[in-house]
Amino acid sequence: MKFHEAAAIFPLLEGTEFDALVSDIKTHGLHEKIWTYENKIIDGRNRYLACEKAAVEPQFREWRGGGSLISFLVSLNLGRRHLTLSQAGMAANAALPFY
Repeated sequence: MKFHEAAAIFPLLEGTEFDALVSDIKTHGLHEKIWTYENKIIDGRNRYLACEKAAVEPQFREWRGGGSLISFLVSLNLGRRHLTLSQAGMAANAALPFY
């Protein structure tokens, strides 16, 4: 499945963080479905890639609109992700062209 260009606002996990996600999904399964819009992943790229690596079938749910896609993604990710101040600033900068 392809990633929506707006999903790139937030960085992908790497190294031990990604490996920990793979291990958790392999052991416990996927807890949070992956958000899609127009057949592209908008939120959950890390979960999707970890499912592939763990040989776990990913589950999806479709975003139906009802506001700004970018605002939806920012709302989902800023509170959930453990971003450094620098990463949050880079995400904000990357989001600007979508507004």
